[in-house]
Amino acid sequence: MSLTPIGITVGLVAALFITVAAATVRWTGGGWGLGARGSSRPTTPLGWGPAIRVVWLPAAAEALALTLLAVLWFGSLGHGGWVLVFGLLGAIAGGGDRWLRHRVLGTPGSTELRLFAACLLKYLLAGWLCAWILS
Repeated sequence: MSLTPIGITVGLVAALFITVAAATVRWTGGGWGLGARGSSRPTTPLGWGPAIRVVWLPAAAEALALTLLAVLWFGSLGHGGWVLVFGLLGAIAGGGDRWLRHRVLGTPGSTELRLFAACLLKYLLAGWLCAWILS
């Protein structure tokens, strides 16, 4: 597999992950302890610029790692079953932290469920992009 489709895929997946992460930071108001006992939700949302500056590096690193896993999957292991593979990865990436935040910090379950669904959808969309470009 050549570097051109890999580079394009990394760029597209990174753009997706940065957008979702910035939207999540804006939605939670930049406060990761949203809904925690004894805290209140910020009244003004964080702007897009500051949100992107906060999330771009970890989101891009996550996108690179996921794309390299996709290159391995589509380049040698198989072309089918990507929905299950990326769905399970999304569930692993978003599930444990969300449950822990709900149980320990007392965050609202509906908020954590929406954030979990956003993470799962993010990984499924990334899998679709990888399957579309790398297959």
